[in-house]
Amino acid sequence: MSQYTPRRFHLPEDYCFLGEEKHDVKAYIFSEEAVVAVDVALATGRPLLVSGPPGCGKSRLAETMAAVLQWNFLHQTITSRTRFEQLTVEVDHLRRLNDAHCAARSEIGQLERDEQYYNPGIFWWAFNPQSAIRRGLPEDAAVPRVSVASTGVIRRPNQESQHSVLLIDEIDKAEPDLPNDLLEPLDRRTFALPNGQMLSPAPKQALLTIITTNLERELPQAFRRRCVSLPLDHPEKEQLVAIARVRDPKAFEADAELVRRIASKIIELRAEFKETGQRPPGTSEFFDAVHTCDELRIRIDSAEWQYVEQATLRKPLVASR
Repeated sequence: MSQYTPRRFHLPEDYCFLGEEKHDVKAYIFSEEAVVAVDVALATGRPLLVSGPPGCGKSRLAETMAAVLQWNFLHQTITSRTRFEQLTVEVDHLRRLNDAHCAARSEIGQLERDEQYYNPGIFWWAFNPQSAIRRGLPEDAAVPRVSVASTGVIRRPNQESQHSVLLIDEIDKAEPDLPNDLLEPLDRRTFALPNGQMLSPAPKQALLTIITTNLERELPQAFRRRCVSLPLDHPEKEQLVAIARVRDPKAFEADAELVRRIASKIIELRAEFKETGQRPPGTSEFFDAVHTCDELRIRIDSAEWQYVEQATLRKPLVASR
């Protein structure tokens, strides 16, 4: 069976993206399933729901796709305290109240326009960054220009467009109602501003939304139906070795056998941790172990290895007695 060739973006035949040094985007090896799922999401305009255990590369897929496409990257991590308004638009009622008191004392008798008190959320920045900069006010209105205030944002200023990859990370951490609240901006690509106007993407504005879940909570069926699905699992031994070859070529070239043995240890620990119900080491822990052994010149059959294994792979929370 021939390998799938993506239509909406370009990758080498080996599916290996070598990284983007300027923005510290590491090398990433795509699976064929990931290539197909991303292509489907780009073709349909649907969000891509990436599910899998922590440490399997879900979040890095979004950052990598932004680098592959050369689009802006916007990142919002969801917590149990995240509200829908934080993701779309919030009204700064405290600042408005303070301005009202100041206006009353100075007998000005007039507040700023309502839009002055809008705080654009990550969806607004992804849909229409120029509108978000002006808080939705027209071009001829005086307004302090604001910048996106979100962690994990990468702007690629040389691009003519404002196309973006939006990562909504760990949606399963949200309160149960939030996924359904997001159906309108995710499905219809629109949401209402406090003044009743509907905000939609700017003309010819492209957006790839990637949503991750660690499967800690079941998501509503209506939400899942509107997404393209991509289940991911931890890389197997040969995949780990291949990733190390492109992510840490210095360590791999110095001792390829060490890399293979650490990859084997990762597979062993997964089986062990599955029986005890512990979280198994992921790809990042694998690289920590490889990099540590390379930098400190520690071999996996040496006495020092047990300390490296404890610190990078096992990570016990309670001291042993």
